Amino acid sequence: MCDDMAKNILVALMMCMASFGVSAADRVTEVYDVVGADTLRLDFYRAQSDTLAPAMIFAFGGGFKGGQRDHESFMPMFEYLTRNGISVVSVDYRTMLGRVSAADMMSPEGFKSNLIAAIDTAVTDFISATAYVVNRKAKEWEIDPGKIFACGSSAGAITVLQTEYDICNGDEAFLTSYGLPESFNYAGVIAMAGAICSQGSPQWGTTPCPLLMFHGDADAIVPFDQAVLGDFGLWGSNAVSTGLAEGGIPHRFHRVNGASHEVSGTPMSRYCGEIYDFIKSVCRNEEKSIVNTTEYIPGQPPYKTDFTIIDYIKANM
Repeated sequence: MCDDMAKNILVALMMCMASFGVSAADRVTEVYDVVGADTLRLDFYRAQSDTLAPAMIFAFGGGFKGGQRDHESFMPMFEYLTRNGISVVSVDYRTMLGRVSAADMMSPEGFKSNLIAAIDTAVTDFISATAYVVNRKAKEWEIDPGKIFACGSSAGAITVLQTEYDICNGDEAFLTSYGLPESFNYAGVIAMAGAICSQGSPQWGTTPCPLLMFHGDADAIVPFDQAVLGDFGLWGSNAVSTGLAEGGIPHRFHRVNGASHEVSGTPMSRYCGEIYDFIKSVCRNEEKSIVNTTEYIPGQPPYKTDFTIIDYIKANM
């Protein structure tokens, strides 16, 4: 890590510590879509800024079975970002695996088909929420529509990575069908224990926006590397990073050795400075390198990393 980046992260950490414990900015809740019996809402947290602010659109975790957009564990990150000039929009999405019986998920094929449907639904809702923010609220909320970041935890991290992957591989009508311009893309994506669902290893049709990924290499819930069934697979942060590095595509990957799925949440309290540094670097158009960070505990005993697709199915029941 270069000296300038280290200094920026240290400054950001000090800012985070200074603001921690103060109430978050006033929350504005709105309905952004109604789909059948589902009313989808979002919460807006305004940045403390005198200019148009970057904004993070956030997707919660919960295994596509449940979860809530305003969970108290998210508030340290939301509060820190708003106090340092970055607005936050935390959104609902339909959690379709919560509507599927355990029996339907027991077989590899059942797991595959239902997971694909759940991810596709979450992506649809996330892009709809993005279009609502960009088209209807950016001016009122003083958000810079060219600096919209996508962020998610666990299932939400899968959602935001998959959204970017689909944008890069979609046809001309993919974004325009949601009312977004064909040229739209997120300024950056931040994924905490996420993965991409694809047939075969991920192949990017166009260059993705800058990515910041966090993942533990002992994650038994979302693959750190990959979980494959035939040519279908969930390709985790390590596999995504490896593919991007082979193509010389700038991104950041923060690996935590020996950590399991807790890395879907720890960045929201422990790594606020790294998230802030990434956002500000992208906004300055300085995110042009491949940065790999490995965190480990000296003397750590051996731990399991060789999970199979069956292990992941059982863990997600």
